[in-house]
Amino acid sequence: MNTKTRQAVHQKCDGRCAYCGEPLPYKEMQVDHIHPKHLGGIDAIENYHPSCRQCNFYKATFIVNSFRQRLDSITERIKKPFIVRLAMKYGIISFKPFSGKFYFEKDKD
Repeated sequence: MNTKTRQAVHQKCDGRCAYCGEPLPYKEMQVDHIHPKHLGGIDAIENYHPSCRQCNFYKATFIVNSFRQRLDSITERIKKPFIVRLAMKYGIISFKPFSGKFYFEKDKD
């Protein structure tokens, strides 16, 4: 991918990760295929999102809605270990549900 395309991807969400919305330094940006190549996605600016390493790793080769479903279920998976349930009982940790929207979707509201 050339520099001009990478810069355009970085600016799609004003220098933020398209998924979590965290500020994303250009040098740390990973370019995510919105529609994965193995599912017929193409190499084009319309199919790229700027992504932080964590979001890109966790999204992996899923489509956006599958990634959303994975995040929706994360709280229940995290709560399974005894130590987590104990920490919740004592108010040491708490969880809030995923809003269901990614940064690039909130930006349109």
